[in-house]
Amino acid sequence: MCGDPTASCTLRSAPRSVASIATAFSKIKKFFHRPCRSAILGAVPRPRLRDVAELAGVSEPTVSRVLNGRSNVAASTRDKVMAAVNQLGFDAPATAPSQRRGVIGVVCGEFLNPVFPTHVHHISTELGRRGYLTNIVVTDPHLASEERCIAELTTSRVDGAVFIGGRHAEIGGDLEHYRDLARRGVPMVFVNGADTGLDVPHVYCDERAGAYKATMHLAELGHTRIGCALGYPKVIPTTRMMAGYRDALAECGLVEPDDAVLDIGFTLEGGRVGAAKLMANGITGIVCGNDLIALGAVRAAATSNGAGRDVAVVGYDGTEFTAQTAPPLTTLRQPFEDIAVHVALAIISELDGSRRFRDHYVFEPELVARASTRTSAVPAG
Repeated sequence: MCGDPTASCTLRSAPRSVASIATAFSKIKKFFHRPCRSAILGAVPRPRLRDVAELAGVSEPTVSRVLNGRSNVAASTRDKVMAAVNQLGFDAPATAPSQRRGVIGVVCGEFLNPVFPTHVHHISTELGRRGYLTNIVVTDPHLASEERCIAELTTSRVDGAVFIGGRHAEIGGDLEHYRDLARRGVPMVFVNGADTGLDVPHVYCDERAGAYKATMHLAELGHTRIGCALGYPKVIPTTRMMAGYRDALAECGLVEPDDAVLDIGFTLEGGRVGAAKLMANGITGIVCGNDLIALGAVRAAATSNGAGRDVAVVGYDGTEFTAQTAPPLTTLRQPFEDIAVHVALAIISELDGSRRFRDHYVFEPELVARASTRTSAVPAG
């Protein structure tokens, strides 16, 4: 206000009439009710992928496929998703390669297990479609620890990192190197691991649901003595599979046989040795921790009565070679392409600051029944 009534004042005089006051108040009200009010008040949360899915009445993978421009979505479904996107103001990461650039480090376990190169292939492809290069680093417990690999990646100045398996998948695993990356502001996404408690996206396929489906499949075929040849007991996916196996046994009213669960390595030889022990214990249906274990179990059964006859074997992962084995392997197939799309969108949303894919996202594996469980005779008991 002007202290001296005789001095010149540059402030505008206030409206004098009731009508002018009402007009001014109306303008102020309209200003604060504009769509951009979140920038002023900071009170409106950004919509997430699940909000779009709920509004459109579809699954989150379907939303991802629409945003990714895939053709295997019905036109009516695509219209519903895009209507929900527009209504919520959801801003998905751009897919055009020319719009974004960067290098993403992909850290994964050894390539002898085909699930790792399969994930890497699809994730690299999806990131490449969006203009990102991938720097792939394979860990080895004897040559290159995960910590050393991370140090190499940060030296090469990657923009973000995707971890497929690794320490975050271990029970009680040391997570300090992840925390260090988070403190340094490096965007991360974890694939097929555990809930680390870190504020980053976690994406995995539901091993518990997979083992449940595998066990139910064997029970429906008439098997009553069902066992498991799983991977290392210290990793979270193994404990999830154990839970799914026991869920199904309880639902079917079956008793878990003695010595029916073996903790072995994720290898062909582990599957062969483990299956031989299970069959010697009268087990006729075997749920395996991955496709390599299952292939080893098939080899062990072939030296006995043959997989697909008296002994049924179910794998997990659904990598491409499973359709070409003899007999072709029944397996739980991970939706590798859908997982890769979600991982790509998640890491890009971390990079651009929108952070639209922060929720833990769980995919469900699909049972693919083939000849390794087409039993013609199941022993009683």
